[in-house]
Amino acid sequence: MRGLSRLLYLAILVVSFALFSGVGLAADSSSTINVTIQSLSEITVTPATLNWTGNLGQQGVLQTLTIRNTGSQNVSNIYSFMSTLSDEPRRPYGTGNAINYSSGGVIALRNSSNAAYYFAGRIEWNWTSDPGNKNLASFISPVSYGFFKNTSYEYFWALGNGTNGLCNTTGAQFGISTYIDNGTVSTRTPSAVGFSTSDLDYGYWAPASGPLAGSCIAAAPDCSYIYVYTYDKRASPNFGACPNSEFLQVPPLVSGDSHVLTLSAFIPNGIPSGYLNSSTFTVVAS
Repeated sequence: MRGLSRLLYLAILVVSFALFSGVGLAADSSSTINVTIQSLSEITVTPATLNWTGNLGQQGVLQTLTIRNTGSQNVSNIYSFMSTLSDEPRRPYGTGNAINYSSGGVIALRNSSNAAYYFAGRIEWNWTSDPGNKNLASFISPVSYGFFKNTSYEYFWALGNGTNGLCNTTGAQFGISTYIDNGTVSTRTPSAVGFSTSDLDYGYWAPASGPLAGSCIAAAPDCSYIYVYTYDKRASPNFGACPNSEFLQVPPLVSGDSHVLTLSAFIPNGIPSGYLNSSTFTVVAS
């Protein structure tokens, strides 16, 4: 009996050890995790502000703007426009006040695939006095003229009106000299051409050569100014109707990717010292 008790005691120890050691064994289980991203079209342009301090007749330092797709949808057909037309509503020449000039009017940019710089939205107003030595023989009805200014270079341009005396109707003409202006007749003899298209807001020209090659020229109906741009595809005004207007980027910009623009201030001669009127640069994607 004493031997049997000893065996029973050992059996109980073995069983107890098995029961207590089982506490440390792991049991597996799992859950399925699903995450759905809501559809969002969003782009973010940084930095929020760019500043230049420039000297007359010189190009400013190069700065960059980054267009980032911060949404969840691919975006494409990216274009931009400057608020120059709102910031410079009247002819500033002769006022002697820098605030009457738009900051946006002196900004040029290039995208990541083109080495050429184009103005983001520059206004050139007509001259109210005769600059002299001009030859407008190629124009049927010349009505206004001025100078396209690019830092220290200037080129003489002219507009001829069309039907009803307007520059966005049949018969309207535009021309710009291919020579840097030096005050002589030979540098003030632009060749007149008819517009590419027009609407109620503007007449549009798309030069293939000369100092404005690759740019669009939009002439105000009253012929008081020309507006120079390239990467503006707005439908109102219909700036996208100009054959030279381009997108900053056509292929999709996928979520998380970015497109870098390089900008500079091209300061022409003859602007009063002081702060130019601030402008807003807007980027649009579809």
